[in-house]
Amino acid sequence: MEEWKPPLPIPKPPLLPTSSISPQVHPNQSQDSELQLIINIKNNNGTYVIQVPRDQVYRVPPPENAFKAEKYQNSSKTGNTKRQCRLNARTILYIATALGIGCLLIGIHMTLNVANDPKFVIQHFNFDKEANPSTYNIALRVYNPNLRAGLLYKDGKVSLLWKQQEIAEGVFPHVFQQHGTSIVMRLALRQCKCNVMPKEIQESMTNVKKKVHVTFSLSIKFHAQATTWKLRGLKKKYNVMCQVTVDTLTKDTHVLSQDCQTQL
Repeated sequence: MEEWKPPLPIPKPPLLPTSSISPQVHPNQSQDSELQLIINIKNNNGTYVIQVPRDQVYRVPPPENAFKAEKYQNSSKTGNTKRQCRLNARTILYIATALGIGCLLIGIHMTLNVANDPKFVIQHFNFDKEANPSTYNIALRVYNPNLRAGLLYKDGKVSLLWKQQEIAEGVFPHVFQQHGTSIVMRLALRQCKCNVMPKEIQESMTNVKKKVHVTFSLSIKFHAQATTWKLRGLKKKYNVMCQVTVDTLTKDTHVLSQDCQTQL
């Protein structure tokens, strides 16, 4: 009979030391392929390789990354606010500039095209019978009532009438008048040769003892433009009619009455 022997004990697997585990990413792994996490477990019997799929690998960013992201977001918000403020300021500036230019243009238009009409006063009236032909010399004072716009006179004609009959004519001077001023224009009206001088005018020129009053009509037609800052408004056509009465047509002639009306 055989001798009984106790069974041999089953050997236990060796414990895996934690200090020998070193995770690393495979150096040849591409960015688009599946990520493999390789864990080398070393012990006396060999090395074990464990591969983990990519969708099961989780990474937690370090705290300094969160601080950098928050700082970037704050700076981005601050920069957007500053850009918006600058944009609003530029928009307000453009609108204010456009309004200022519009008001300036309206003011210039009103100044040039809504100017007041000039005023006329006859200061001196004289008849020179020794001139060839005989000439009526008239000194005309012109007032410009506009405070901001000057007046440019041109293309003018002057006629002297007696009872609707033209007896002399001349030209209106081409001249510029400053705003708010008065100037004296001297008119030389030459007697028309085609008409016979009326007896009343002849008597007023020759009668020295008795003064013979004579009433004339002075017709002035011209164009004028209001100007300011080298800008000119629309050209306006004026028709001025003056009724003037003189005491005599001798050397010492005095204006007894006058009335000048301006029409456009």
